[in-house]
Amino acid sequence: MKLLLLLFILMQGFTGDEPDCKAFYEKTLYPIAIKGDLIKKEKTDEYYLLYVKNEEDGGKELVVRLLKNQTGKSIFIFASDKSLISKRKGETALHVLAPISNGFKGRIFPDLCE
Repeated sequence: MKLLLLLFILMQGFTGDEPDCKAFYEKTLYPIAIKGDLIKKEKTDEYYLLYVKNEEDGGKELVVRLLKNQTGKSIFIFASDKSLISKRKGETALHVLAPISNGFKGRIFPDLCE
């Protein structure tokens, strides 16, 4: 009986409050289009935040929330001030063009749940 109780507690730890990554991005990113310059970026306890001046929405500031997983960390590190962030409506792949001394360096992040 104690073994079953211990197993139940361990399973709750694995499936408990962790957000479903795919569902999170389908809800927050899938319905919007993004194209604009990165204004600033922040790190919170739960998310990496990218503030983008979104040309697709008349230049309004948009906050892109990225989960704190390996891909979110990679995007957060790769994106620098004045990076161009883009994403098509109906997709979750994020495109980042980061300025370098003689042009741009680009990366596409097709799977945000890695």
